[in-house]
Amino acid sequence: MENNIEILAPAGGYDTFVSAINNGADAVYIGGKSFSARKNAVNFSDKEIINAVKYAHLRGAKVYITLNTLLKDSEIKDASEFVKFCDSAGVDALIIQDLSVLAMIKNMNVNLVPHASTQMTVMNTEGVKICEKMGYTRVVLARELSFDDIKNISEKTNCELEVFVHGALCVCCSGQCLLSSVIGARSGNRGDCAQPCRLWYNLIDYDGKKVFKTPKYLISLKDLCLVDEVGKFKEIGVKSFKIEGRMKSKEYVSLASNAYHTAKINGSVSSETVAELENIFSRSGFTKAYFNSKIGRGMLNFDKNNDEVYKNIDENVLKKASEMAKNEGVKRKIEIYARVLKDEKILVKFSDDFGNGIFYERDIVPQTASNAPLTYEKLYDAFAKLGGTAFSLEKFSCDLDENLFVSAKDLNSVRREGVRLLEDKILNTQNRKTVKNFEYHTENKEIEKCGFTASVRTSEQLETVMREDVFEKIFVPYELYKKYEKNFKNDNRIVCVPYDTFGDKMPDLSGIERISATNISQLGICREKEIFAEASLNITNSVALDMYKNLGVSCAHLSNELTIGEIKNMKKCIDTEITVYGKIAVMLTKACVVKNGIGKCGCKSEKFLYIEDRLGKKFPVITNKLNCTNTIFNSAPIVMSDRLNEVKNIGVRYLRLEFTDEGKDLVKSIISLYKSGGKCGFEFTRGHYYRGV
Repeated sequence: MENNIEILAPAGGYDTFVSAINNGADAVYIGGKSFSARKNAVNFSDKEIINAVKYAHLRGAKVYITLNTLLKDSEIKDASEFVKFCDSAGVDALIIQDLSVLAMIKNMNVNLVPHASTQMTVMNTEGVKICEKMGYTRVVLARELSFDDIKNISEKTNCELEVFVHGALCVCCSGQCLLSSVIGARSGNRGDCAQPCRLWYNLIDYDGKKVFKTPKYLISLKDLCLVDEVGKFKEIGVKSFKIEGRMKSKEYVSLASNAYHTAKINGSVSSETVAELENIFSRSGFTKAYFNSKIGRGMLNFDKNNDEVYKNIDENVLKKASEMAKNEGVKRKIEIYARVLKDEKILVKFSDDFGNGIFYERDIVPQTASNAPLTYEKLYDAFAKLGGTAFSLEKFSCDLDENLFVSAKDLNSVRREGVRLLEDKILNTQNRKTVKNFEYHTENKEIEKCGFTASVRTSEQLETVMREDVFEKIFVPYELYKKYEKNFKNDNRIVCVPYDTFGDKMPDLSGIERISATNISQLGICREKEIFAEASLNITNSVALDMYKNLGVSCAHLSNELTIGEIKNMKKCIDTEITVYGKIAVMLTKACVVKNGIGKCGCKSEKFLYIEDRLGKKFPVITNKLNCTNTIFNSAPIVMSDRLNEVKNIGVRYLRLEFTDEGKDLVKSIISLYKSGGKCGFEFTRGHYYRGV
């Protein structure tokens, strides 16, 4: 099999990084002390990043830094300084989520290349194309794609594709999970996920009854393992195979790196290797997840918690993995030539197979030997001592006069200096550009007024909202638009494109003048329309907002994770919107809670099921019909009816009332509440407007 593909391993600390390289990883992704989506990993100091790059590059491997969290305006300067540091350290690429970091890479003239993180939720051909157009050299595809989806994308795009092949699976599409954020202010988009998906929940059916006598792990997926599918991915042109696990042990990383390296070389691994991978870390066994489109309860740890993940690791497997972690790995083969002649300074040449070479003349003149003169064997032994370096001696030659003597100390000194010079040559082969400081200027559009909008989920809500004259815009799901298409007025109604445009299953948007984009891919296919951006695009700073303006967005719903102060201080180059009422979406999942729970599809119903947590909080679940996925909403609505004077003075153009599972009477009373500016009498939340993440 061809071996130009990349095995990409994780490392949460330096020792794990070394183990990954030495066990066959072609590249390793790591995080710095800030702006990384694994805040609770050990992560790397600046000095460790420098050492990691040197260690990897000397061994022909690459280093990618994960700068894949959302940034606030107050963090832009520090983030740009970190980008500058990564460039100076020789990092190969940045894995990024926030478009402000892409702006930094393009603006600062750095040598780094941008990789689009899976946090960007790129799930189809159009998404890859728009990333490529923006300047990304690689896209990390959403985990929810099947093999056929990925094959189709590969055939229609030129960008490098990276896919997850091993490790933990989030039940929610990456970048779309706010569950940890709304429950405990620990945001996955900020690298601090508390993993509430691993807890048990009750399932409440359409009639309000519990489906199971005991709670189930309804949204806890098993771990992914596609080690026996590497050959198929290679055939369709996937560039990089990614192993999850920056929070995992070096034993786990060593074993996984070695297994996938073996699969890369041989096309397969033994059943024993798969069993070892499962034993070192898995949640109740492995799953192939979405690879073969067989989505069902078998993907889940449905009846079990995850305690056994940390128990019962076979002693022999752990011992083997521990030994692997000590591997020195494959070394770079070099050739050394030494010229040791009478009355001349010693001259050496060190070279590798990649065209890197140095000549070095040392100010040492051999003496006449009184006894035990230098021989070829003695010279060879002196220069072959390359332990602790990235090199191994492949070939040695010399020109040596007879009856000469050079001390062992001097020969060792010549060898060490030759190694140092060759290392410098290898590490400095790239012509680096002159880096600039980050300067990015955005406009701040003045708004004339602040008005209300509404979004609806059901026919009943739409009919109720349409009778009101308070709303400047009404956001309507695509399914409802199709139902009311003949009577649909384009004056103030905007069609929300479904979240779940996986693969290339896109809705027919012909004849629609205004759309609200829920995914970056939709910006490419809707260029001729007026585009509103939903909160799912995760806009948290002025630079990202301006980048979306350049992509054709005329109005953007800002991230639901911003505070009032952060919104007020943001420069707004286009109209913006925030939610002042509603149960915000906290998950988009392709693993259908409805079908996995009650055994049948809920696509034909506008009704909601609920998952209930250990505190008795009920989270509404609705089925999205385009691709049979679920959206899970927060248990309590944001309410800001008594704070309208405050939110009308933070520079946003629209205040949205977002209706989910409310009946028509409750919709009417909520509208009245916002007209009067009164206080509500039911359980609610202020969201992140006063606490942030």
